[in-house]
Formats: sequence, structure tokens, C-alpha cells
Amino acid sequence: MMAIGEMLTLLAVSCPLLVVACAARVRVHDYMFGVTGVVTTEDGVPLQDAEVTLEVNGPVYEAVTLVRTVKRSTDGTGGFVFTYISHKRGVEYSLTVRKEGFEPQTVSGSAPPAGHHTIRMKRAGD
Repeated sequence: MMAIGEMLTLLAVSCPLLVVACAARVRVHDYMFGVTGVVTTEDGVPLQDAEVTLEVNGPVYEAVTLVRTVKRSTDGTGGFVFTYISHKRGVEYSLTVRKEGFEPQTVSGSAPPAGHHTIRMKRAGD
């Protein structure tokens, strides 16, 4: 039978080895989650200040903060960009675009790979 001192020594040596072995088996890959696009009128004129709402259905992070819903406005070229990280491929998302005087538009996709959208807005009442 082992003495208590020998058992403690064995435990002290084996625990760090077990932790290292477990850590070596866990592989985490980070992927770029990117969704970009351009919002225009039906005739191709860029729409500035359209509200673009990204809703994510999966693990997407801004640094260490989990992202679920984010809003942005389009720039002068009608462009928008959402860039985050994920440890999963193919995270599903939806984009909803709103602008006064236009009908809302919703599109969906999954990323990575990065999604790029061209969204043509219809005037309300047309």
C-alpha cells in the first residue's frame, strides 16, 4: 500500500499533466464573420442613412461580447459593414433594411464565408 506522501506526490505530478493533455486536445478555430453590402433605390442610386439591422443566430463576438442584434446606417455610397469573429462556420443571420419612404427589405444568409448583399429598395406606394 502507498503511503500518503507518495499518493500526494503522484497526484501533484499527474494533475498538471492531465490538464496539459486535455488542453492540447481542445482546438478552437476563430473565423471572420463578415456581412457587407450596398443599399440602393430600384434605379441604382445609393441610399445614405438607411437603417440596417443585423440579427445573428449563432455564436458571433465583438471581442468577447456576444452579438445578437446590431444596427448600422449606410454611408454616402449606400454601403454597410458588419465584421465580427466566430468559432463556428456558417452562422445564420438576417438583415433588415429600413428607410423612410421605402418598403422594408429583409434578406438572410450565413457566414463565414463572408456575405455580400446588394439590396434594392422599392419606394413605398409603388
